[in-house]
Amino acid sequence: MVERRFNCCKGILTTLGRDSDEEMMLRKHLVRSLIALVGSAALAVSVVVYMTRIAPRWLEVVRLRVAIPTLLDEWAGVRIAHLSDFHAGGAIPLELLQRAKSIALAESPDIIALTGDFYDEGRRAEVGDLFTAWPGGVAVFAVLGNHDHRASEEDRSRLLNELSAGGVEVLSNRAVSIDLYGRPAWIVGVDDPYSWKMEEAQAFGAMPVSAEALLYLAHSPAAVNTLPVGRVRLMVSGHTHGGQIRLTPDGRVPFVALARRLRGNPERPDPDIHRGVHWKRGSVLVISNGLGVSKLPWRFRTRPQVILIELAQAAADGPACDDVQRYVQRLQPEKPWVRWFS
Repeated sequence: MVERRFNCCKGILTTLGRDSDEEMMLRKHLVRSLIALVGSAALAVSVVVYMTRIAPRWLEVVRLRVAIPTLLDEWAGVRIAHLSDFHAGGAIPLELLQRAKSIALAESPDIIALTGDFYDEGRRAEVGDLFTAWPGGVAVFAVLGNHDHRASEEDRSRLLNELSAGGVEVLSNRAVSIDLYGRPAWIVGVDDPYSWKMEEAQAFGAMPVSAEALLYLAHSPAAVNTLPVGRVRLMVSGHTHGGQIRLTPDGRVPFVALARRLRGNPERPDPDIHRGVHWKRGSVLVISNGLGVSKLPWRFRTRPQVILIELAQAAADGPACDDVQRYVQRLQPEKPWVRWFS
């Protein structure tokens, strides 16, 4: 009898212990699931805050030393400031655009290159002296972008008049020669390739056949695909915003051409490269992330940029002649973890 009672109690205790273990495991599973859920929610909120509030306003100043083969002695040290894709009147506050301009002017550049998309969707907005009030003695050049061509004829004419009145020379498939430290320097600009407005033969036809352009402005880097080999030393572009929401290392937005065809939209001359510096067709190509945003007011791993370039003479030795690292050095590089966001 005693033994039977003992075995009965032992069985009850074993069952209670098993239930207790299962309950404990369930609690641990619930706690882990809750932690994972809270962590995922916190990560999602952080990414949204970064994309909408931080990245679009986290201005990056990119300083480059660009070594140009056979650069004239007089042009060593020439400074070029590159600003692109303002999209004024869009989601980005005017204060950031003005700050970018102030940073560029503080470097006392010899040449300022503005590569289009001045107003978002071509709609005029109040911008103060953003596109005017450039300092005297500085050569300021501009080309138009696809958003500028979305404007009405009246608004586009007002933009051109505004730029001209502010001392900006708009290069619409033109080449001009300027005096740069006592030597003639050719500056070439083409109208927007994306809008099928580019006439590069007309632009380069204004130069002597034997001449090379020191600087070439094009809104879209797609213009490099048909660049006459050996006619340009430095090319600057924008348009791509570096991918704006960068999901791939090179900034390429997947399936753009397919989506365009599915919507029945006409084909566009899309660029093959979307960000960074490159050696293409005998020229250094610098692509800016731009300042503003379009379509979506977000950025991800593509900070808005002011690009400041200092020209130098190319060394006789170094990496292969078609390696861009032979010609471009980033000055004051940021820490790797910061660069990841750029």
